[in-house]
Amino acid sequence: MKLSDKTFSFSNEDFNLKSHPHQSLKEHLEGVTSIALGIFDKQTENSEKREAIKKICMAHDFGKATSFFQDYITYDEKSSRQSRKFGTEKNHSLLSAIFAYWWLPEPYKLMGYLAIKRHHGSIKNTKDETELLDEYDILEKQLADIKENSQCELERIYDMKLDDFLKFANRGNIRQIRKNWSQEKRTNNGYTIDYILEFSYFYSLLLTADKMQLIDETPDLPSQKPSFAVEKYKNHVREELLSKNPLLEKSHIFNIREQIFDELKKELQSIDLKSESFFSINIPTGSGKTFLAYYSALYMANKLEKRYGYAPDIVYTLPFLSIIDQNYRELANIVKYNQNSEPKDTEILKYHSLSEIKYESEDKYYENYDARFCFDNWQSKIVTTTFVQLFNTIFKIGNHSIGHRFHRIVNSIIILDEIQEVDEKYYPIIRQFFNKLASEYNVKFIFVTATMPILIDSHELVPNKKTYFEDLNRIKICNHLSESSSLDNFGDLLLEDIEKRPDKSFLIVLNTIKTSKDIFELLQENTDRQCVYLSTEIYPKARLEKIDFIKRSEENLVVVSTQLIEAGVDIDMDVIYRDFCPLDSINQTSGRANRNGKSEEPSEVHLYRLKDENTGYYYHNYIYPPFLIDITQDILKDKNIVEEKDIYSLNEKYAQNIMKKVSHDISTEISKHIQVLDFKKLRNSFELIDNKDIPKHDVIIEADSTCSSIINSLVHLHNNWKENKTQWEYNFEIKNLFRRLNQYKISINNKTYSSLHDSLQEIKGFDVEYLPKNCDSTQLYSEERGIILDNSQIEIF
Repeated sequence: MKLSDKTFSFSNEDFNLKSHPHQSLKEHLEGVTSIALGIFDKQTENSEKREAIKKICMAHDFGKATSFFQDYITYDEKSSRQSRKFGTEKNHSLLSAIFAYWWLPEPYKLMGYLAIKRHHGSIKNTKDETELLDEYDILEKQLADIKENSQCELERIYDMKLDDFLKFANRGNIRQIRKNWSQEKRTNNGYTIDYILEFSYFYSLLLTADKMQLIDETPDLPSQKPSFAVEKYKNHVREELLSKNPLLEKSHIFNIREQIFDELKKELQSIDLKSESFFSINIPTGSGKTFLAYYSALYMANKLEKRYGYAPDIVYTLPFLSIIDQNYRELANIVKYNQNSEPKDTEILKYHSLSEIKYESEDKYYENYDARFCFDNWQSKIVTTTFVQLFNTIFKIGNHSIGHRFHRIVNSIIILDEIQEVDEKYYPIIRQFFNKLASEYNVKFIFVTATMPILIDSHELVPNKKTYFEDLNRIKICNHLSESSSLDNFGDLLLEDIEKRPDKSFLIVLNTIKTSKDIFELLQENTDRQCVYLSTEIYPKARLEKIDFIKRSEENLVVVSTQLIEAGVDIDMDVIYRDFCPLDSINQTSGRANRNGKSEEPSEVHLYRLKDENTGYYYHNYIYPPFLIDITQDILKDKNIVEEKDIYSLNEKYAQNIMKKVSHDISTEISKHIQVLDFKKLRNSFELIDNKDIPKHDVIIEADSTCSSIINSLVHLHNNWKENKTQWEYNFEIKNLFRRLNQYKISINNKTYSSLHDSLQEIKGFDVEYLPKNCDSTQLYSEERGIILDNSQIEIF
């Protein structure tokens, strides 16, 4: 029953069974198998796994051989006066899965069965997926139909007799699938991370090959970029800055950046990529970490290609959408400067929920289904994306819409920038998965941060990092935590300081939207300074425009923000006021002060502990886990002033204390779901952004004519698409319109939503609500400060 790699001797004209209206079943099965094996052969060598993948791919559409499916796929609704209803007998995945279970060797039976059963949908828990007796009557009809109509052609496709399989597919043996899963679970203490990652790999290859086989032309990816391209562009940027401001050459931070880059280059020459998988770049904020990270990843990719014959893809991940575009622009500039042309999507790809679905290679512009597949499948040498997308790819196992790209991280180099933003409760399970990805799937990891958490032991690429931290004197943290402060007193203090220092820019960071709005309105009404407000109530497009304005402005602005300003937002302010928060957030906020060392005197970062006098709670109680607050309070007690040189040692102490106190409950829970292959609970247990305790409603802000045009286009498409668009064209256009619309989307709490509800309108045909520009002559939204309601109607978060 061994299946050869070669196409069988029959021509496609000798086969009548179809998989799709335009394609024979034989051609599709062999095409999918060829693509999956082509990917596998480039990534690894293992003859046993290769044979299993081959059988899974060849088996995945076996059930399409029934006359029920053949009638369905060849039925032309447009040529008939009356639509025909097709029953469940036309379904093919379960029969195909049982065929794979029979055909595969023991270690891969269940993997193949689950992958094929749900290759058109997400896997639930294995207990449910193996409960088949209720579906046996349909299977019996399908099997009898194959015996009567298509057994002969199937035997020619598979080059083997199928009598043994048709005898196997009885009630008793089908019941045994459930028993075998249960016995494996009991006798071996359950399934393991190794098992579930191997399943993810097989599932990914099947899904990818099944989709890729249908696109017109598979994109060819170019060679990886040389690391010297980063250094060349970095030097160009440096020379440009010096030409504009020659005094920068004497700037301490300017020279430290050069020292760090030189040290990293030297250290990279000593790494052992055969035995080492984890690397870190732990340097002060404003030290040029984007250049360092890209240079390191490309250096490793170039070295691996030269030594081992393959050039890894690079996945650069960041925690927030607000900094993805900034990072991508830097990467695009590197590529453009070195090759004097705009990069193609095969070279670099930006992937997140606001990215337009488009895809272009060197010689082809992809459209509709083809573009969406290449985009979603990360068909690029360098992908810039979010933590959410990366961790979903790893942990949302069995999710059909995500699982197809798991194989793209095999042999890759993954950069996690601002790694401290990952919730500490996931550290134990992340550590286990990362170790397996490194040892079994040859993944290299680079962690980048100014406040390195103790996630996993790694090779520090800037060994003298402590020296650089202790050599800087850009900021001093002024600790005012000994007494709590009301919001009113805090506001008075701000007004006095801002009035007293008109030559300074100010950044005030609050823990809640309500307090940030209250302070912004107070400052706006009582000072003549230009005030800028940022929070998640400002829709993403306006938020990015404001950040860009802050960066370019030559005025001494007063910026009021929530914690979204913390990580990666490259602004440079003189004085910062911060409501109390965990130490890593304090560090990140401090990184927005005197970032480029323009001031010889250290900038001040003032910490206050603000209390809600109505409830008696501190505002940090609404946002942060108590144990992080307790650790930070303990570290900062008796320290009235913290200089920048002291921050490194405080960060070490903070990380050590977190590891002692962080709960392992969620990691234990995920491990239990893995042991019983409960895919659905596993996926639901890993939520990098957890809003379960704070119910949210998504609302579109109709802020400008562009947004209005998108809404009108959606309504028009919904009403008229059947006239001149295929289903795929319609879906593709809708998807892209919603990605553009997401630039106007905010999430609000229950109380705010209730207050706005009567003014909201629904986009016809879609379960999406928007706040129109004109609401009975009442202004309910302002780009300046977000939603406008009576403060008593706004929830605190």
